[in-house]
Amino acid sequence: MRKYNLSYSGLQYVWDFEKYLAQSLGDVGYHHIPDLPNPEQMVADRYGVKSENIVITHGATQALNIALLACIDSSDEQKNTVAVEFPAYAPVVQTPLLLNCDTIPVQRHPPADGIGPWRINKQQWIAALQQTKVLMITPQLNPCGWDYESNDRKWIIDTCKEMGITIISDEVYIDSMKGTDDYKPFHLEGDHCISVNSLTKIYGLGPLRFGWIIANEEITLNAKRAFLTLSGMMASPTIRLASAVFPHLDLAIEKIKQYRETNLPVLREMLARQKIAWNEPPYGIFGAFKLPNNCDSLKFVDGPCAQHSVLAVPGSMFAPNLGGWLRVAWSIEPQLFAEAVLNLEKALISIQ
Repeated sequence: MRKYNLSYSGLQYVWDFEKYLAQSLGDVGYHHIPDLPNPEQMVADRYGVKSENIVITHGATQALNIALLACIDSSDEQKNTVAVEFPAYAPVVQTPLLLNCDTIPVQRHPPADGIGPWRINKQQWIAALQQTKVLMITPQLNPCGWDYESNDRKWIIDTCKEMGITIISDEVYIDSMKGTDDYKPFHLEGDHCISVNSLTKIYGLGPLRFGWIIANEEITLNAKRAFLTLSGMMASPTIRLASAVFPHLDLAIEKIKQYRETNLPVLREMLARQKIAWNEPPYGIFGAFKLPNNCDSLKFVDGPCAQHSVLAVPGSMFAPNLGGWLRVAWSIEPQLFAEAVLNLEKALISIQ
């Protein structure tokens, strides 16, 4: 109930459904199944793959569950053990646990000089990968917003291919890179790579619960069987709403660019005034910084931030060793963001 919300994990964008439905589909409640748009084909067209490579799900969290179900084998100890990258959004970690899989953490670390992408320790990763056949990652990492350093990414892809490991990549943020030379979803890296995405984070359509898996045809066949067992089929109003906005999804990506151009300088200048190191990710809608004086971020959010009606996300939500980090999102209207940053600055001054 705080006035200034810097905790959003997705874009805040108001979609004009009435306009888009009028242009394309008419009554969203019309449910005659043979007349439904083909949701697999519209995802396939957007990402340049065949519809046979697509599985539609109720959001990205279910997509992670379905993708993992398509890969694990309870009779094979290695296939039932999952290496999970940290820091991580909680459902990424919880997915294998809910499916009764053993998990092994693999970590990405902040840069030693405080600037640039977070890096992996290859020896630590090898030790974990030798025990598993499935790796779950989040390329654009929560809470820092950084994608992989190019050599780390190539090493992960090549090593997993050599070791026969399937990569499940949670890509709900990387479409903020769409249209750039750096944009390359993991499904493009080989048959051992699976991409998971949704309309929730970058596209601001979380209530719609529309996600997808992109994988090779063998995995998608297994995933479709799992989806049918768990859910049966997608709701027809969901499919109609998604198909109405799909031709316009780039509007959200343009909005992210506008928010970065307008909001980021405000945050950058405030942190510079407070002499707080800021490692700004080149894409996306959030980043993280270390609080001064080793301040506990949870206490900071519950104390000084609350006093100034500001909400941000403690780093401990993503990993226990990030208790001194704070995640801040810039995905809101510029005037409100500027006011939020001024109040965040007051909270920061109080702990200096």
